[in-house]
Amino acid sequence: MERLPFDPSKARGASSAGGSSEEPNRPLSVAQLATHIEGALRDGLPLKLSVRGEISGFKNQTHWYFTLKDSHAVIGCVMFASAARRQKIQPKNGDEVVLTGRVEFWGKGGRVQFYADAIEPVGQGSLEQRYQRLIAELRGLGWFELERKRALPTFPKRVAVVTSRTGAALQDVIDTANRRCPSVELCIIDVRVQGEAAAPQVSAAIDWLSANHEKLGIDAIILTRGGGSLEDLWAFNERVVAQSIVDCSIPVVAAIGHETDTTIAELVADERCATPTQAVMRLLPDAAALLEQVHQLGRRLDARLSRMLAEERRHFASLTRRPAFVDRFSALASHRQLLGQLGARLKHCPNQISTDRTRRLFALSERLSQHRPRTALDARLRRLDVLSFRLKTAMRSRLRTSEHTDRFDQLHNAFARHLERLSDRTNSLGRELEVVSPLRILARGYTVTTDDDGRLLRTASEAQRERALITRFADGTVRTVRPTIPIGPEARPSSHATGTTEPAASVPKEPVIPRPTAKTIQRRRKRPGQPPSDQMGLFGA
Repeated sequence: MERLPFDPSKARGASSAGGSSEEPNRPLSVAQLATHIEGALRDGLPLKLSVRGEISGFKNQTHWYFTLKDSHAVIGCVMFASAARRQKIQPKNGDEVVLTGRVEFWGKGGRVQFYADAIEPVGQGSLEQRYQRLIAELRGLGWFELERKRALPTFPKRVAVVTSRTGAALQDVIDTANRRCPSVELCIIDVRVQGEAAAPQVSAAIDWLSANHEKLGIDAIILTRGGGSLEDLWAFNERVVAQSIVDCSIPVVAAIGHETDTTIAELVADERCATPTQAVMRLLPDAAALLEQVHQLGRRLDARLSRMLAEERRHFASLTRRPAFVDRFSALASHRQLLGQLGARLKHCPNQISTDRTRRLFALSERLSQHRPRTALDARLRRLDVLSFRLKTAMRSRLRTSEHTDRFDQLHNAFARHLERLSDRTNSLGRELEVVSPLRILARGYTVTTDDDGRLLRTASEAQRERALITRFADGTVRTVRPTIPIGPEARPSSHATGTTEPAASVPKEPVIPRPTAKTIQRRRKRPGQPPSDQMGLFGA
């Protein structure tokens, strides 16, 4: 329903001619003026009309108190409890509704109010829609997460307060800070907290404090203002303010409006408080509590020190009662006696150790002698003698009980086969010896030099030390003797003057290798380390 224009001629007290029945210069009382206004509204407006707008500042105090607004105006509204109980819904801030009722002037309060009898929802208002959309966007960005928020300082030295200097919230902050901790300095940043210019000013102030907090010594920021409607607090719902709080390099404590008001600035702040007083109490330490804590710690320290001193006194008293302190000479005498005993033990200790080590050495030597090769060989030889004796005894007994002719033939055949195998083996070894014989090497032009004793000379230095040298060729030997009388430098000894040459006919052209017999083979097996006489020691060590 459209609002009808106000018609002054229909106002109460207006004359038919349009003039006033009262004297024009006579002043009216306040009650008379209120009566005129009430009559003019009642006569100029329909008794019942409908108005569409957005709910703001809703309060349920038995009666419903709220304001209805649009983009250009605001009007206060009341719905009494009798009418509120008949409604199907309870509106909330941001709801767009259609109210049906009447307009009246409340003279005692001096306000024009809309008395609603019925309410019908239309949908959320534009501000509420913008608020919900921004809430959803910032929640998706993670700005409300607790992990992102910074911890408040434990003992801040200077705190910046971003608010209006004319607001009551600033005075609450100052009074609470002076009572709680006067040593913390407050830095007031005056900004607008309502209107179109409020959000840019608040954002700029937070950014400036974030950039200069080290130079200014600012440890934290309190962002606050008093209560109000959603429109009054809308500057703290702007994204630019939320961005500045998130990007701030120091913690931000927000206390916007009353306890029931919730702004985006409070949601993204590092700490949210219901009132400015609570923000100060949350950020600033309690000086009285700290002083009491210091006194308690002092008393605990005094008690602790007293107990420690008492314990140390008792310990000292117990020490003074010990014999070492009562009669120090007796303690020294006992220690001197102990020292003498230890000295005597130390004196006999090397002899005792030497005796023990000697006894142990003899025991080890005895054990070692039992494991020497000669001892083991003697034991094996003794065992072999015993076994030989047992074998001979067994053979004699067997021979006595068996036929000798058959056994003799078997033994003869066995010995014959064994001698044949030994003969073949001897021939094979003879052929191998001829292959490796040094005489074959001499036949290819090599010589062998020995001394008079037949010892082989392997180096020139050994030959220089000998008096006579014997050089053996393939067809004979040559003996060279050095003169004992020195000869002059001009003389040159001839080959026939320095030695004698044996006739070549005395050396056979090819050595005759004797055929080894069983005794020779047995002798060689008993002495494997001795080289044969015809090998001239070439294969010796």
